[in-house]
Amino acid sequence: MSKRILLIQPRTGSWDVMSMRFPESLLAVAAVPRQKGYEVDLLDQRLDRRWKTTLVKLLSKKPVLVGITSMTGEQIGYMLDVLRAVKRVSSVPTVLGGIHATILPRQSVEHPLVDVVCEGEGDIALYEIAEALYEKKDLYDVKGIYFKKEGSVIYTGKRDMIKDLDSLPMLPYEILSMDRYSVFEIGKGRSATVFTSRGCPYRCKFCASPVVSPTWRPFSVKRVMENVKLLQERYGMSNIYFQDDNLAGSLSRFRELIGRLASMDKKIRWGTLGIRADAIDKLTDDDMKILLESGCHDLDIGVESGSQRVNKFIGKDESLDTIASANKKLAHYPIIAKYTFMAGFPTETEREVGESVNFAINLCRENKNAYTLFFVFAPIVGTEFYKLALEYGFKEPKGLEEWRYLQLDGWLEKYPNWLNKKEIKRVQALSFVSYFANQNVSYKFTKLYMRIIFLLYHPIARFRFRNQFFFLFIEGFLHRAIFGIKSFVERVL
Repeated sequence: MSKRILLIQPRTGSWDVMSMRFPESLLAVAAVPRQKGYEVDLLDQRLDRRWKTTLVKLLSKKPVLVGITSMTGEQIGYMLDVLRAVKRVSSVPTVLGGIHATILPRQSVEHPLVDVVCEGEGDIALYEIAEALYEKKDLYDVKGIYFKKEGSVIYTGKRDMIKDLDSLPMLPYEILSMDRYSVFEIGKGRSATVFTSRGCPYRCKFCASPVVSPTWRPFSVKRVMENVKLLQERYGMSNIYFQDDNLAGSLSRFRELIGRLASMDKKIRWGTLGIRADAIDKLTDDDMKILLESGCHDLDIGVESGSQRVNKFIGKDESLDTIASANKKLAHYPIIAKYTFMAGFPTETEREVGESVNFAINLCRENKNAYTLFFVFAPIVGTEFYKLALEYGFKEPKGLEEWRYLQLDGWLEKYPNWLNKKEIKRVQALSFVSYFANQNVSYKFTKLYMRIIFLLYHPIARFRFRNQFFFLFIEGFLHRAIFGIKSFVERVL
């Protein structure tokens, strides 16, 4: 056994057809072990068609553990495929982390392929697990983990959250094949992902963020700029995608960040996964000019519903008037505004879904740089809406393997829920069509075949969306056939 760790990024499934982002969670847990003298290998199943052969070679180096991550949904299936392959050729301990393991740690560790579960942040925990295994010590002293001992599950107690994120080492980008990743297409140059904070200060009732990371904690702007410049100067990155749940968790910090980005000698272009409309609405005209000068290309803004009743019901704590006001402000600048909605909430009516579509159409009408996407609501364990989902007929999975079907695309057909067949078909059609209904979304597709599909299907999707015509959704069968074949091939390879 060598002082070495093997980390594995499993496929995510249908999300992989749009872009290939950095495995940020694995980079994060690799940083401390690397700093402390461990060699870290990273196998990204999304990039390696011969991953089983690669896995055997990496396991032959005798790592002290194999660490793997997974979200709830389709990725669990791929994660378990990898762990089966590990256990066929090695007895190395397997450590599962990520969102699903944090939400359901005990159930996750009970699976025979999983030896240890890391609950919450693994930046320091994974290093401590590795040290205990390398020195052949018990795991009892490692806080925040579940492990099996003589047929029983042991929980070591809650680990404190990391308060000072700047105390963590810089991410070890050198363990990645950097040229294999493509985050988004917004012009010349390569693209990278960056987190500038963890969590969100808001408490939407449907969201996993308050469950996984209850407190919003930022890296300092100084640290963020060091990260951006490292990616720019050492790896030639000119486009950055900030993956925060809420990039403007602090408005003063956000102003500082865009000011520093605007003053860079060699500018970058950037977008973000999460920012609220009420933050945009509070920006002054001078702030907006700096935002543009900072290289801002696109902003992802959660609307959730175009029904004020539904938005109040889900705890969004943001009015539709505020969202409309922010959109009008953005309309004066060449910044793409992506507005995300959800459909299929418990108690939501067909009329309220229609209100969401109409609100989405109005946003795009008032801002030529806007586009909207609709997702199917899915209940997340630990949220207030999970309890509500159970009350309205949702039957939760009984083991780790069953959670693989709780994905945005198709879960309603797998689990008992509150929607009838007609309503299920409507929200699924709405979600699929929204991805192709607006030309502004095309930069999200980084793969050639998906760009071709977009060009061919866009006129049909645009007609369906604008007229709310979601019946006779025959293209849904084609969608499932294509991705069903792709998924089968990936599992065989």
